[in-house]
Amino acid sequence: MSDENNRNQSSEFMSDEEMVEIHSKLNHEKHPPTKGFLSAPLIFVFVFGCLIFVCSIQLAHSTNQFQLHPPREIVELSDEEKDALRLERKIESGKKIFGVRCASCHQANGLGIEGQYPPLAGSRWVTTEPSLISQIILKGLKGEIEVMGKVYGTSAAVNMAAVAIDDREIANVTTYVRQAWGNQAGEILESEVAQFREESKDQVDQWTGDQLVDMYPAVFAE
Repeated sequence: MSDENNRNQSSEFMSDEEMVEIHSKLNHEKHPPTKGFLSAPLIFVFVFGCLIFVCSIQLAHSTNQFQLHPPREIVELSDEEKDALRLERKIESGKKIFGVRCASCHQANGLGIEGQYPPLAGSRWVTTEPSLISQIILKGLKGEIEVMGKVYGTSAAVNMAAVAIDDREIANVTTYVRQAWGNQAGEILESEVAQFREESKDQVDQWTGDQLVDMYPAVFAE
């Protein structure tokens, strides 16, 4: 009791500056850390971090590396399957070209227009020599021709002009018409069209029906 009284009495005789200095010292004094104070929290942080890391790896594997769409399964095709797929795409391209360039005259069903534009379905002008149909596209055609027992081209208004498309497009569209509507002729290659173009480079005007009949006697032999 006397010690407390002494401290109270001594504090009564201390100036304000001395009181501030003592409080300032007390605020800067640090208690020695308690033994094991940080051990448990650090262990928890480490374990929790490892858990997050493992879960992230597992989640990445189970969700396709966080991609929105799953990977496509890689399917190995045989050489025959690859060639069939190539031909299918080629014919599809030829069908589109035909729709834009040819269907207005020869019709989407390949039957043409009676008395004006000849049919392509079942026509030997289409299904025989690959160069015959290719040359008609390359240079055009004028004059009368006979197709499946009927005469076409009696009017100059229905003459066919050369079609301004490249060798690949010609190969695609001729392959299409040779295999559409029941036709069963073979594919025409781009390299073949390039050869046909070279062979007819001196032909300035459109072909006539008589010229083509003379060029392909085996096709038009009775």
